[in-house]
Amino acid sequence: MNIEVLKKIAKGLNELQSTWAIGGSVLLNHYGLVDKPNDIDILVDPNYADEIEKFMDTIGKPIELPSKEPFRTERFFGYVVEDTMVEFLGGFKISLGDDKIYRFILDNNAITDYMILDGVKINLTALEDWFVAYSVMKDPKKRIPLLKEHFNKSKINHRDLLERNLKQDLPQNIKKDIDSILRI
Repeated sequence: MNIEVLKKIAKGLNELQSTWAIGGSVLLNHYGLVDKPNDIDILVDPNYADEIEKFMDTIGKPIELPSKEPFRTERFFGYVVEDTMVEFLGGFKISLGDDKIYRFILDNNAITDYMILDGVKINLTALEDWFVAYSVMKDPKKRIPLLKEHFNKSKINHRDLLERNLKQDLPQNIKKDIDSILRI
């Protein structure tokens, strides 16, 4: 991951005053859970997607990202900026079958931390929300064990986010996993 690219994007998103935050492997890297993120995943307010795309057109090359089942993200688009892949997820949603939809709730409560790089604020989502998201995605990159180990060592910092995810119409096995994490 290119730190300069991350700073450039964060500066532009901050100037747009949109709701946004880093997730995925960059977030896990920030907490020391993975070594080298291959791309930058940014959750955004879908209402700002057009403005974000206009900004990104000035610093990167748009890439066609086909939406695959079971993903139902409202605005999913990508860019390559200085050889770094950047994916934007506006209204990140996943079909659970039987007309059930998981929704990653991106609001001020979901932005639980930030880092400052050379004076640029970079918003971060919570590991607790990513525990749920990876569970819903059936953990294709085996992140759940890393998160569980982290929670066992460092505790749960954002119980409220796990609790609000329990209010979604999630499969029982995922609700049980969330309950087990809440007992740490």
